[in-house]
Amino acid sequence: MNLKDFEYVKAIAHYKHFRKAADACFVSQPTLSGQVKKLEQELGVVLFDRSTKQITLTAQGERLLTQIEIILEQTQILKELAATSNEPLQGKITIGIIPTIAPYLLPALLTSMKEAFKDSQFAFTEMQTATILDALDNGELDFAILADVPELKNYHTINLYKEDFLVAVSHDNALSKHKKVAISDLQNYSLLMLSDGHCFKDQAQKFCFSAGVDVSKQYQGNSLETLLALVAMDDGITFVPKLACTQRIGIEYLPIFPNQQRNVVFACRKHYPHLSGVEQLGEWLTKHPNLKAKLSEKLN
Repeated sequence: MNLKDFEYVKAIAHYKHFRKAADACFVSQPTLSGQVKKLEQELGVVLFDRSTKQITLTAQGERLLTQIEIILEQTQILKELAATSNEPLQGKITIGIIPTIAPYLLPALLTSMKEAFKDSQFAFTEMQTATILDALDNGELDFAILADVPELKNYHTINLYKEDFLVAVSHDNALSKHKKVAISDLQNYSLLMLSDGHCFKDQAQKFCFSAGVDVSKQYQGNSLETLLALVAMDDGITFVPKLACTQRIGIEYLPIFPNQQRNVVFACRKHYPHLSGVEQLGEWLTKHPNLKAKLSEKLN
């Protein structure tokens, strides 16, 4: 038996189909099927039920798959530990970033980031938090920029900055005359939110529910910009992270009390081989004058 055989088993369990698993592993279906059959003979068990169109694990296969996944994970950790952890970030670096951060952080930093880290070719992909965590686990991402959430306890995180939430209201809204608002003051307003899957929505809903504020069902989308367009029409109000509070016609941004924040972090696998490079990048970012100025900017 070898590690490739274990990878084949894992792929078949995932795709529940031999051809799709073979394509994902970049081998022919006969090769994959033959190797898995040899592995079953060597182990003396049948791993897959092949009697139906959709391939499923047997009870023994389920039990052994757990150990196979552990072996593959530990092998990856061994490879990463064998690489030096003191090398700076070099070559292509893939970074996941959540949609409520990417449009507001990257324009302010990306050019100077490329200049400061000339040996790195940064490639950013917008993803929701759950997709980012899967991509980190699979090695598709080197690290990610996202809001801190409980699920990150199994990853190495580096604090970047804390960001206030504000309430965006139309100039025509009665709330716009306030210097700041309590969350409870929002009970009689149509509160617009992003759709499920955005951690920003989950964070905002927590303090809304505690204050008895209901979320509008009128519109739930994937873009803060769409929500803000509706706010400018006085068709509701919404929460906005500080970096997204750019000047827009017809909109006021109001501080909330008690103050609400999110913590934005770098996250990577605990055994990422170039952790020192990520930490160096994080330190550079936290000291960047554009970011510090935006976070401390007085609005309205």
